[in-house]
Amino acid sequence: MKKIKRVFGVAVVLSLIAGGGAFALRAQEANQAAQEKDVCIRNLKEIYEAIQAYRRDHKDLPNWLSDLVPKYLKDPAMLVCPVSRRTGRVETFGLSDPKITSSYLFEFCDTEMGKIYDGGRIRMRDWKRRQMGLVGSAVPMVRCHLHDPVLNLSFDGKIYESPGTWENLFSDVVNMDELMPSKLFGQAADQIVLGLARPAATQAVVRNPEPKQRPISLSNVYNAMLTMAWHPKPADGSPGFDLSPLPQKTQTLGDVSFDIRGIVQLAGQKLKAAGGEFPEEVKGIPVGMKCRRLHFLHSTGWSANDGTQVGLYRLHYADGQTQELPIIYGKQVRDWFSNPGTQLLDDNTVVAWSVKPMRDADNKTLFRTSWDNPLPDVELKSIDFVSGMADPAPFLIAISVE
Repeated sequence: MKKIKRVFGVAVVLSLIAGGGAFALRAQEANQAAQEKDVCIRNLKEIYEAIQAYRRDHKDLPNWLSDLVPKYLKDPAMLVCPVSRRTGRVETFGLSDPKITSSYLFEFCDTEMGKIYDGGRIRMRDWKRRQMGLVGSAVPMVRCHLHDPVLNLSFDGKIYESPGTWENLFSDVVNMDELMPSKLFGQAADQIVLGLARPAATQAVVRNPEPKQRPISLSNVYNAMLTMAWHPKPADGSPGFDLSPLPQKTQTLGDVSFDIRGIVQLAGQKLKAAGGEFPEEVKGIPVGMKCRRLHFLHSTGWSANDGTQVGLYRLHYADGQTQELPIIYGKQVRDWFSNPGTQLLDDNTVVAWSVKPMRDADNKTLFRTSWDNPLPDVELKSIDFVSGMADPAPFLIAISVE
């Protein structure tokens, strides 16, 4: 009996030692995972700064992260997650950088979707830009699938964690299906474009007349979502206000066809004081065509005396000339919480859209301002949207030209 007790005691001690060893191993692994995650986050921040520098020089995104090396990202090791260095794993779903070893998935790469979406032939960058029309700049630009949960670097530079399918995080504001190519690119996406079916024999095509106005894409510059309150929450703790009643599609407002997907918000004194972090200007909205007339769907948060300049649109032409279109409070815009009957002093501006919120407040109002192009015979290369840094903070919903 004593011998049995001694054997049992030894077994218990050995079991405790083994359990302690397993616990220590788990703690070591957790510590290692945390350290690798910290390094990966630092890499993502460096990559974001490099992308922004590239954009300032080229007015476009890089095709691949390797385009950043060495001018914008001197150390190519920044493109490799420490988990990949330790394990050799790479999770880029067939979208591997063709020029350099990178363990990060650059979701805005200029290539076909491939394994990301059933061998699809839609280009990744086109898909992501259309997703931004629904959920704004929270769309991931760079992802690291070597961590659980996945690390995401959003288009506006924020880093957040998500499941493998990041779209699930936004199920409260948009249906997952709406973010998929089959919805964003129409019926053809699941057939010809994705290669799931061949086009039928050539038939006569009846084309609709070309629309009078041509919407300009703002997908690359959205910094707020229609479906979420983007101004700081009111002091009373209420959830704030958004533009979710505004349909996200191409539609006619104020007799002009606009493609409405998101918001370009600029800074203003009142918004800045309330804690809102938005840029003072957004440069280089691409146009790339001649036009006779320009149409802007816009508004502003907070008010000022009539006649106060709250911003401007700076027009850049292919021959190097520039022109400016001033945005004057009381002429082109008023506070977006305005009575739709409020008079504007500019004959070229109308109330284009207005809706009464659920809570007791003034109507949410958007204005359409139209200007004759000062140089209609010269190609309009791009437009800058600039805040006047007065009390009101101007925001832009859409641009169309004709």
